[in-house]
Amino acid sequence: MSKPISKISIQGTALNLETAGFLSHKPTAQISVAPLKLSLNQLTTLRWSLADEVGQLKQAGFDAIGLWRPKLSQFGEERAAEALARARLPVSSLSFAGGFTGGCGLSYLEAIEDGCLAIDQARLVGAKTLIIVGGATNGHTTNHSQRLVVDGLRQLADVAEQAQVTLSVLPMHPIYSKRWTFLHSLEQTLSLLSRVNHASVGLAFDTYHLWQEPRLIERIPELVSLTKIVQLSDCHRAPQSEVDRRMPGDGLIPLPELIQAFQSAGYAGYFDIQVWSGNVWKMNYPHLIEQAHATVKAMSRETTSVS
Repeated sequence: MSKPISKISIQGTALNLETAGFLSHKPTAQISVAPLKLSLNQLTTLRWSLADEVGQLKQAGFDAIGLWRPKLSQFGEERAAEALARARLPVSSLSFAGGFTGGCGLSYLEAIEDGCLAIDQARLVGAKTLIIVGGATNGHTTNHSQRLVVDGLRQLADVAEQAQVTLSVLPMHPIYSKRWTFLHSLEQTLSLLSRVNHASVGLAFDTYHLWQEPRLIERIPELVSLTKIVQLSDCHRAPQSEVDRRMPGDGLIPLPELIQAFQSAGYAGYFDIQVWSGNVWKMNYPHLIEQAHATVKAMSRETTSVS
């Protein structure tokens, strides 16, 4: 079998209320929204092993961890499952599987085989969802590429459902088209998901890739039922490379508006901080994750008032 998609390297591919007067204002009602469930992905703390991450994330107050398959394989799936269970740290997601087009170094059949393996890994560690990248066009027409991804997802969907794992299709910025996926827009991805039409297959919403979509905030209510995970990172310019993201709050993306729109629309899943960044990977991780936790918590809201 060719090198699985889990082995593709990321490195080297150069995150006042005004007090109402009792007589002059009507009482306000409180609309409850889901509490923010915050995860941090292993791709953000690339130098750390899972053993480092488990303790540090719990200490920093994170609710879950997002796992990356190369780190998981290096640590050992069963050992990881035991460590996560002892720490009572849930797994928000597992990245990545897919590559059905042959653009990630796998044939179609190898991608299906690797996808089944990834689903079993996700089941073992208790991951809520498995992130899927469709694959580059790899010389195919767009229509044929779409057919390959739809067929691949249909083959994996029942396997995932039986394992109680969902599949989250990740659209990515066009700069990732040669290595990762031909799916770049919401429209492309939603059209593909409608063709798959399976309850266990949905959307991985990544702020870095989708923040410039037209009418994005107002469309979030229609996306919530399909969204299996929201991935958070920031940027300060149009992407120049695969690894130039920033930590949440350090860039241009309107993350507070996006997070609060998801919460207000009833999204109750995880928000996973996932930052691919050559600069971030060199930083002091304990300080980095504590700051990230505080920054994103401040962007969210637990309740909103209406008159």
